[in-house]
Amino acid sequence: MNADQLDRTLRDVLHTWTPESPGAPTDIADRLVRRRKRRTALRVTGATLGLTALAFGTVLVTGTGGDDRPPTPANHVSREGKLRWHTTLPGKTTWDACATGPAAVYCRGAGYDGIGVDTRTGKVVWQRKAAHPNSDSTPSGSLPGVRDGILYSYADHAPGTSNPGTDVVAIDVESRKVLWKHELADDSRDADSAVLFDGGVLANTPTFKSTAALDPRTGRTLWTHQWKQADCTAAAIGGVPHLMCSPDSEKAPQRSTVVRLDPATGRPHTVATVKGPASYIGRDGDTVLLSAMAGNQKFFGDPGPIDLIRVDTGTEKVTRHRADGPRGGVIADGTMLVVRKGGTVLAWSAADGKQLWASESGLRLRKDPTGRDMYELASDAAVNLTDRVAYFLDPTGNVVGLDLDSGAVRWRGKVKLPERPVQGGVAPELMTEGRHGLIGQVDGELFRIDPKPTPAAP
Repeated sequence: MNADQLDRTLRDVLHTWTPESPGAPTDIADRLVRRRKRRTALRVTGATLGLTALAFGTVLVTGTGGDDRPPTPANHVSREGKLRWHTTLPGKTTWDACATGPAAVYCRGAGYDGIGVDTRTGKVVWQRKAAHPNSDSTPSGSLPGVRDGILYSYADHAPGTSNPGTDVVAIDVESRKVLWKHELADDSRDADSAVLFDGGVLANTPTFKSTAALDPRTGRTLWTHQWKQADCTAAAIGGVPHLMCSPDSEKAPQRSTVVRLDPATGRPHTVATVKGPASYIGRDGDTVLLSAMAGNQKFFGDPGPIDLIRVDTGTEKVTRHRADGPRGGVIADGTMLVVRKGGTVLAWSAADGKQLWASESGLRLRKDPTGRDMYELASDAAVNLTDRVAYFLDPTGNVVGLDLDSGAVRWRGKVKLPERPVQGGVAPELMTEGRHGLIGQVDGELFRIDPKPTPAAP
């Protein structure tokens, strides 16, 4: 039984059981399923799909233009570049997620709610320790981000307890003081748990199937929005909060929706309705991308054809394209980028789902001896649109830069990292910094490297 089957079976059984058990908490099915999913998401990803990203948790890089040229071999692969600094983050702890801000990169981990590192020197400029560093809380899939001098991070709601839960925490970067905390319904710490939009922060509430807009400096609730019989993913599109919702069980109405929430009032407007379940892939500019099963699959993780559904949030036009493969990853200038477990990078068109190129990256993704089909993962793509290069990092410190339009290798680099055992299903992080720089994070080893790729072929 795969992960989706287990989740569906568990949810259906609990939905059936709950009405006959008056003492059961509301939404116990969703609570248990989500908690199980959060604690196993990384390892399931590596074991079943071997991709660096799936339908949920997609990154967007915007730009202009692009072409569909087929792969061409690089005449020369550059190895020129400069390692600016390499820092080992403090404390004997695990590190989950990082985000770049003005002149600094911010990270959090089991022992720290937040830490700031100067991107010019690599020196730790401030840190805020967690209340209980040995908590059994869920790792963060990402950080909400940094805006207007405030770092938005995650922390345990009840530190040191058997059920620590999660708070969204706003930390003033200059004073390093916590401005406010907001409790979430579970220990989810993913990209959609707290989303920055123009004028506020959209975050899950202490109850399931509900979201709240929070004042960014005070944490005051501006408005709330609730829904039923659906699982919804939040995203800010054009600075406006949106929800992409799909039925949460076979008993729910079998339709998926894209809903716009008014930033000032929270008033919902249904942008589009799609028949059947559809998972959120990401966005291409202001267009929402959804994936719907188009074959005999029972679950979204199953192989087979899909319908790539594009919902233009401006015109509210819906288009479908039959495709085979694209289910997530980084979306950069109309190109979806993912990495297979063998290290092959695949690119699909966000316009119609057609595969553009496949490239043998040379990334080293070791097999986990504790799991038959589990491998290390590469980072998500860090895309430099000025040079039109997509960079990837593996857990052993290899960095590769691929031409965004052709997949040709244009740069290779290596950062010497301490030897460590294989951690199947766990991915390093790679972020762009400045005009040409990259910042990478592997298990608490943080570095900045400035590559000089080969010029693009004409």
